[in-house]
Amino acid sequence: MILYVSNEYYGEGIPIPFPATAEEVRKELEKLDAGVQPLFIRGNGPVWHFEDRLDPAALYQETGVEKLNRLAGLVDAMDLDAQKVFAGALRAESVNGLDDILDIASSLGRYEFIEGVTSDKELGGWLVEHGQAGVEFPEAVRPYLDYAGIGAAYYSDHGGAYTPNGYVKRREVVQTQKETDRPAFALALASPAGIVRLDLPAQDDALEQAKRALGCDLGSAAIRDVEIGYPWAHLLPSDSITVEDANVLAECVRGMTREELRVFGAVLEVEEPRSFHEAGTIAMDIYDYELVDSSERGYAITALRYAGAGDEILEILEGFTDFDALGRSEMEADGVRETSFGSVKRLSAPWPQQEPELGQTMC
Repeated sequence: MILYVSNEYYGEGIPIPFPATAEEVRKELEKLDAGVQPLFIRGNGPVWHFEDRLDPAALYQETGVEKLNRLAGLVDAMDLDAQKVFAGALRAESVNGLDDILDIASSLGRYEFIEGVTSDKELGGWLVEHGQAGVEFPEAVRPYLDYAGIGAAYYSDHGGAYTPNGYVKRREVVQTQKETDRPAFALALASPAGIVRLDLPAQDDALEQAKRALGCDLGSAAIRDVEIGYPWAHLLPSDSITVEDANVLAECVRGMTREELRVFGAVLEVEEPRSFHEAGTIAMDIYDYELVDSSERGYAITALRYAGAGDEILEILEGFTDFDALGRSEMEADGVRETSFGSVKRLSAPWPQQEPELGQTMC
């Protein structure tokens, strides 16, 4: 990834290749006229899609340069198809700076790309042809359909963005009907009037029905039993439960993908929440956590790719680099934790390095 930085909007600009050190970037910036502000950033390829979203201040900050290095590793690894998705995702999302760009570049799997669909009319035609318009239209009526209206209605409900290459939108969480109908949790609530089973997440009408059946506010009812059909259920605290907190947590869990459910289990094992409220906070911040390669060698190679190393560089390093030691060091720096659900790390701020257990020795 190369950024061209200049003092003029249409200036040729000084090329700054990334990855780079903060010192290397500073030396390049010194070639510009320090008395002329602001700076303008330009770029080729995928950079063209976000150049106007980059704050030049990042070039003067060590953390900013580190993020640009990570972005360079992601951008340089994109093939043409990934670049098309990236361009559309940047249009579809609210992008307010480098952090948002990084989040999108590292999560292209969250998006769906429909090649060649560049307008409401083309989207409507694609939906009808692929049976995704919500209604199965007979062949005889298709020539008379308002394809632009069908596409516009879908676009209004699902968002996304049209690009010169196609339509990009967030993928929908696909669940079977059985999975959708199954409650995330179930509570057995008791009062002098009797016992009521409440499936969660529950809407207001279900909560009101339970309240009438128990003859009291749900907060006053005793929770006799909690059913949670997930492999991490034992990691949730058995006390400090309220119906409100359990309902919020169940709502979050219901919306999780299978991968996110694994991530959630891993984080619960690390964080050891003391209440359903704390567990709900974790669930709402699930995008702040990530399952990573458990092997030290694999983690090292991934880190090198993020730093901008391509296949040629990795081939050169092969045989001269202790990838296991490098991966171990990177894992410690990133605060990676091993759990029964896989290796997990926190993206916003690494977990502190674990202290060795009593009886272990440092080597």
